[in-house]
Amino acid sequence: MTWSVQQTADGGYVIAGVTSSYGAGGLDAYLVKTDGAGNQEWQRTFGGEGSDEATSVQQTADGGYVIAGFTTSYGAGSWDAYLVKTDGEGN
Repeated sequence: MTWSVQQTADGGYVIAGVTSSYGAGGLDAYLVKTDGAGNQEWQRTFGGEGSDEATSVQQTADGGYVIAGFTTSYGAGSWDAYLVKTDGEGN
């Protein structure tokens, strides 16, 4: 499920959402980078054994990405805020 799409400085797109098809288990935050034609350049998942969702993504001044969302894998319990910063390759 896609929650956020932003055009990137290189004319491509970065897509944030949630997947149960890839990752550590359950639901995982999902980040996909495409070129301007929509061809996938890379994909990354973030999360742990619980449920993790990325609901917003923004490209940062250094060319990386910041993802915000929710997690049950980390934090104090139940649904906690989740913030992930990546480099330009999603690492």
